[in-house]
Amino acid sequence: MENVAISRKQIGGESPIVASEIFDSCIYSGFFGTIDSARMAAITDKLIKMIEASSYTVAIIDLSNVDAIDSSVASQFVQSADTLKLLGVRTIFCGIRGGVAVTMVKTGIVLGHYTVKKRLKEAISEALNHLGLTISPCES
Repeated sequence: MENVAISRKQIGGESPIVASEIFDSCIYSGFFGTIDSARMAAITDKLIKMIEASSYTVAIIDLSNVDAIDSSVASQFVQSADTLKLLGVRTIFCGIRGGVAVTMVKTGIVLGHYTVKKRLKEAISEALNHLGLTISPCES
C-alpha cells in the first residue's frame, strides 16, 4: 500500500493533495484549497504515474475540501478523468461543493460519463460494488 502526500514545494502551490490506496485496485485522491491550472497539471501527472506503477482500476476523486476552481481547472478535471479512463481506470467523483458545481455548469463542464456521488462513503460503496467486493462483519 502506498500513501503519498504531495507538499506545497512539490507542486508549487499552497495546498497539498493526498493520494492513497484505500483497498485493492482502488486509489483515493483528496484535493484541498483553491486549485489552479499548474497545480492541477502536477496532480494529474502524479496520479498517472501512480496508476501506471500499480494495478488500480478505480480512482475516487474527492473534491469536498476544494474551495474554488476556475473554468480551466474545471475542464482539466474532465480531461484527467478521460486520461484515467484510457488507462483502464474508472473515475468516481465525490464531494463537489456548490461553488465548484456552479463553475463547472457555467463553463459547460459535464461529468455525465462519470459517476458522481455526494459523499465519500457513497463513492467507496460504488467502487466496492464496481469491483464486486462487499464489506461484511468479521465473526470473532
